[in-house]
Amino acid sequence: MPRVIQLLKPREAVEVVETRHVHPLAGEVSLRIEACALGQLDWNLLTLDAPPRLPLLPGHEAVGVVEAVGPGCVLRVGERVLVTPLASSCGQCAACRGHDARHCVNASWRGMHVDGALGTHLVTREQALVPIELPIGVEPLPAVLPRQLAATLALCGGSLWTAVGAVNALGLLNPSRVAIFGVGGVGHLAVQVARALGHHVFATDADPERMALARSLGAEPLDGPVDAAVVCTPSTQALQQAVRLLRAGGKVSLTGSSPTGRVDLAVADLVWRGLTLRSGLLGTREDLEESVSLVFTGKVKPTMDLVTLDEVPARLWALRDLGFPGRLVVLPG
Repeated sequence: MPRVIQLLKPREAVEVVETRHVHPLAGEVSLRIEACALGQLDWNLLTLDAPPRLPLLPGHEAVGVVEAVGPGCVLRVGERVLVTPLASSCGQCAACRGHDARHCVNASWRGMHVDGALGTHLVTREQALVPIELPIGVEPLPAVLPRQLAATLALCGGSLWTAVGAVNALGLLNPSRVAIFGVGGVGHLAVQVARALGHHVFATDADPERMALARSLGAEPLDGPVDAAVVCTPSTQALQQAVRLLRAGGKVSLTGSSPTGRVDLAVADLVWRGLTLRSGLLGTREDLEESVSLVFTGKVKPTMDLVTLDEVPARLWALRDLGFPGRLVVLPG
C-alpha cells in the first residue's frame, strides 16, 4: 500500500499513514517517489494555526519514476522526472503568457494547495513534472538510483533550481563580489553556484555550524561592500544588512520567505543608491537545466541528511529555528 506523511490537525505531529492506490486521470501521472526534500517552507506550513488545507501533505521537491499515465499524457512509463514545487498554472494570465508561470495569479503550489510528494507514491498533473535530461557525455541513469544520487536529484527541481535562478537573476556580467545571507538548504547551494560562475563569494549566518559549512565551500566571512546579495532567509535583519552592504547600483535576490515575514526598508536606499530587489523564486527553464548540469559536472555537491519515511515525524524538528546545515531529504523506499 502507498504510504504518505500527513498533518491531520493544526499544530499537531505529522503521521505516517497508508493510503489507497489512485489511478491517474486525463493529464495526470502516477509516480513512485525515489527521494523528497524538506525545507523551511514545509516547517512553516506544518506549524501554522490555520494551514492552507487539511489533511496537509508536505514535500515540494522530489524525483520519481513514472508508473502509470492518464489519457493525453506525453510522459512514458519508466521515465524519471523531477517533481517541481509549482504544481499548476493557468496558462492564460499575463505571467503565463510571458513564460513566467511561477508568478501566475492562479498558481497552485505543491504541499500548500495540492498534495506534496512526501510519500512512496504521488499522482500529479503532468504539467508539474520535468523529465531529467542529462548533459552530453553523461551515462544513462540506472533503473534504481543510488541513495545519494536520488537525494541530490530531488534538490534539482526545487532548492538548486532556486539557487541557480536567484544568482542568475542578479544579472552579473562580470566576476563580482556576491554575499549569501543564510547558509541553509538553499544558501549552501547558492554559495556553490556563485563560485561556479566565477564570483568572489562571501557568506553570513548566525549559526556557527552553517558558517563552517560556508567556509568549507569556499565562501569568506563578510568583509566590506558587495556588488550583489542573495538573501536565503526570511529574516528582516538579514535583508536590511544586505541593503546596507550593497554598493551603489547593487542588486538583491530574495529566496527566503515566511507567511508572517515583513520588509522594512528605507525608500531612499532604493531610489538614491539605485538598488534593485529581485525575486529568486525558482527560476527559468534554462536555470533548471543548468542546475542538473551543475550536479552531473560535480560543480555543486549538496550537503544532505538522509532519512527514511518513518523517521520524518521525529526529524522534522531539525527544521525548527531556520533549519540546519544542508538539506533534509527523505528516501521513502
